[in-house]
Amino acid sequence: MAHLLYPNNASLYYHNELASVVEHADGYVRIDWNPVPIRSSSLRAVYEQVLTLLRQQGFAKVLSDHQLLPPIQPSDQEWLSQDWVPRAVAQAGYRCCALVQAHDVLSQISLTHIVRQLGPVPLIVRYFEDSSAAERWIRSC
Repeated sequence: MAHLLYPNNASLYYHNELASVVEHADGYVRIDWNPVPIRSSSLRAVYEQVLTLLRQQGFAKVLSDHQLLPPIQPSDQEWLSQDWVPRAVAQAGYRCCALVQAHDVLSQISLTHIVRQLGPVPLIVRYFEDSSAAERWIRSC
C-alpha cells in the first residue's frame, strides 16, 4: 500500500480496495471511496467497520466522500437504508451524515435513493459539493 498521509488529528482505521475509513479526533468517521467497481462484500465490510468504530469511540457522525464512487447496486441500497442505517442509529446513536456528492450522475441518483428510503430514522443528512464544506458542517452537527 502506498504511504497514506493523514492530518495529526486523524488516523486510518480500516482500508480495503473500495474505501478507507478514517477516525477523526474531532469526533467523526470519514469514509473516502475509491473509483473501483463495487463488490457487495467490500461495501458491506466498509460499513460494518464504520459501525464498529462508531460504537467503540462513541461517535455519532459520518462524513462520506462519494466523489469517485460508482453507483451502488439496488440490493446494497436496500441493505444500507433498511438494515445498516437503522442498526447504526440504534446501536451507536448515529445522528449526522455529511455526504460529498459523486461526480457520476448515476451514483448521485443511487445515493439519493438510499436517503429517501430511510423513512422515519432520526438521522440528519446533508449533501455537499466539496469535502471542506462537509467537514465544517460535520464538526458543528
